[in-house]
Amino acid sequence: MFLSSISPPRYLRIVRASGWYDLLVTWPFALPWTFAWLYAQLGLLAAQLGLPGTLHPLDTTHMLLANLLGSVVVVWSIARIAAPTVLLGRLDGVARVLFSAWQIYAVAHGANAIVLGFTLFELLFGVLQWWRVADAPQAPKISAQALAGT
Repeated sequence: MFLSSISPPRYLRIVRASGWYDLLVTWPFALPWTFAWLYAQLGLLAAQLGLPGTLHPLDTTHMLLANLLGSVVVVWSIARIAAPTVLLGRLDGVARVLFSAWQIYAVAHGANAIVLGFTLFELLFGVLQWWRVADAPQAPKISAQALAGT
């Protein structure tokens, strides 16, 4: 079956939209006080919905990892909003597949199912950013020498 391709301008709008989504959803993770508030709200929502799984009490390590994740994703989001490219979209698609895999793994091992709400958007944007783009140039090949800086 032939799948139609996305026009380059439309694809770049998808990359930019994924950046806006990530910025809106993830900025609270970047700061300790906003993440603590968000985590508490997610816990209340999960309890109201009766979702299976556990949301453990926050400790310093959880907060550190959430803040690191939030900081990196905020910067990555701004890059895709300010200068979307096919390469950034493809890389973001890879990251979304990885995020989805780890979220599903966590829920399968006892994390609260509220995480799966995020997983749906990860998979949606991941698929869209890996869709065929009409007349898109091939991503440049990166050699071992280029990675090593030689």
